[in-house]
Amino acid sequence: MKALIILGLIASLFSFSNVHAELYIIANKDLSISQLDRNEIAAIYLLKKKRWENGEDIMPINLSAQAEARHHFTAEIFDSTPEKLGSYWDKMLFKGENPPITQNSEQAVIMFVERIKGAIGYVETKPQSSQIKILQQFSTK
Repeated sequence: MKALIILGLIASLFSFSNVHAELYIIANKDLSISQLDRNEIAAIYLLKKKRWENGEDIMPINLSAQAEARHHFTAEIFDSTPEKLGSYWDKMLFKGENPPITQNSEQAVIMFVERIKGAIGYVETKPQSSQIKILQQFSTK
């Protein structure tokens, strides 16, 4: 009986550790800024802010709506879900605004951001690339 209780405690510790994740907001290393706050990130991803301070176009990159990191990002930045933001984008599409570019994996986001100076993205795995800078880091639930 004690063994079952101990195994149950160990299992709950492992499942609890998976509840928290890190979320990294990343950009190309050549971007002149070094940090963004939550409101600036939200403005970029809602296309309310379209240019960096140097006048260069901002290219926000999303993961697919099914990606766990996108759910964490949307909850952290917008206190919402990707599905709820879908109605926002339906309205924006009607006005002629396209949503951020979507990539299918974190590696694809990193590769895009490495190559495009104005790109910004998010990943849960800390990038090891010298071509990437981290603008913000969040611990998500």
